[in-house]
Amino acid sequence: MTELKCPPSGAAQDRGLVVCMEALIALSRVFSAGGENLDKTLGSLSSAYGLWLDERLGEHPEDREILHQLTKEQEGEEPKSLVYEFNRLFVGPQSPPVPLYESVYRYSENLVMQESTLDVRQWYRSEGLSLAGRSNEPDDYIATELEFAAYLLSKAVEEYRKDQPQQAKIYKDKYNTFYREHLAVWLPSFVETLSASTREPLFITLGKIILRVVRPV
Repeated sequence: MTELKCPPSGAAQDRGLVVCMEALIALSRVFSAGGENLDKTLGSLSSAYGLWLDERLGEHPEDREILHQLTKEQEGEEPKSLVYEFNRLFVGPQSPPVPLYESVYRYSENLVMQESTLDVRQWYRSEGLSLAGRSNEPDDYIATELEFAAYLLSKAVEEYRKDQPQQAKIYKDKYNTFYREHLAVWLPSFVETLSASTREPLFITLGKIILRVVRPV
């Protein structure tokens, strides 16, 4: 999938989509870049979440506390301990307690490459996208789903800036449908599993941010 670049905020009509897109991209990269790059990706997430929060100032006062927690926990922990915990939770070498794939949370067999995986693949193909360089990950990998959601918002932003509000609405509707059919179905279970499995408060805060940011537009 093409690496997304965030356009600068423009008119008020698309600014909310831009900050949401930036936050989704930052979340995606926390997972795709791996534990060894947490210092960079968590810093980017703090910045993106802060911008997302500024756009919604006053709507949810607890968001400011979540941002404070993320910054405090990131600075207060030894980087090596966070890398170790990331790998223990999501990678291995033993079977990770928090798999990063939608199908695991949707089916009782707890297996990857189930029906939802194929449906997500069809979503990507419908937009002419392929998983270049990610053939080792199933299509319903969390980072890819989040990046795809950001892609749909980026297309809406493009259409707004071409003064095509009806086309922009089509992409917003696609985003909301993808959210409803996939992200909203499994991410709450993923966050619940993460919160119950982690030994580091930072990952509990990461789960809170996922549930706040990944939402309808």
